[in-house]
Amino acid sequence: MSNMIAFQDVTKGFAEDNALRQRYEKEGFGLETGFERRDWAEERIADLRQEYNLVDSDIRLVRHISSPETGEKTIWEVYIRDNKGVEVLFL
Repeated sequence: MSNMIAFQDVTKGFAEDNALRQRYEKEGFGLETGFERRDWAEERIADLRQEYNLVDSDIRLVRHISSPETGEKTIWEVYIRDNKGVEVLFL
């Protein structure tokens, strides 16, 4: 995937993830989906780019690491600007 964006943020634990989601919502981004593997997230971003004509400024890729109590599992979260026609969640 030659045209992929680097991830913008890393969160660790619920509090950081929640704070980032609130900040992104204020900036007009909603959560589109999350993946266990970065390459799956990048494939989804490539599909969204093509289907909705998205550019880098419409996309945020976040590496979220769960808290030590839940095994520090990594999830790759894809956020998309809300006004681009992509269905997103605001939590």
